[in-house]
Amino acid sequence: MKIKGFLCGTTATTNEEYKKVLKRRNIWKLVLVLAGILISGTAFYAEQMQKTALSEEVLGVYTGFGVGLALAGIILLIKTVILMGNEEKLKQDRLENADERLNEIKSKAAQATLMVMLLVIITGGMVCSIFEPVLIKAMIFLIDVFGFSYIVAFSYYKKKM
Repeated sequence: MKIKGFLCGTTATTNEEYKKVLKRRNIWKLVLVLAGILISGTAFYAEQMQKTALSEEVLGVYTGFGVGLALAGIILLIKTVILMGNEEKLKQDRLENADERLNEIKSKAAQATLMVMLLVIITGGMVCSIFEPVLIKAMIFLIDVFGFSYIVAFSYYKKKM
């Protein structure tokens, strides 16, 4: 079974419309690459200058995370450019991503994932805050961000749709 990406849905009806959608998505892929370079570069710089209280292990995690983001963005950009150069594959991808059944599956999966993540944030925050009290503040912040972003997104899409 092939699982399509959860950010790949589209309402484009022609290949030209779909190319415009893909070009807009390429901007976000470039942002991903730049964020990765910034994260890994900052960690590398901090390590070289030895001006941070972070351990070598944590700096390695930041560096690896940044390099991973940058590589993922580059690979996704290359994949999209190749796709946009092949009209037949572009049409096939557009039709797959416009499938209403697939979009409904993505929506249900996203709802289930959000519920699981909320439970993990709450449970993790409650348990871990026993050992590190500042984590309860982080948990409350994450829940607030989730609630606020949901309200903003709901209002935006209510007006747009």
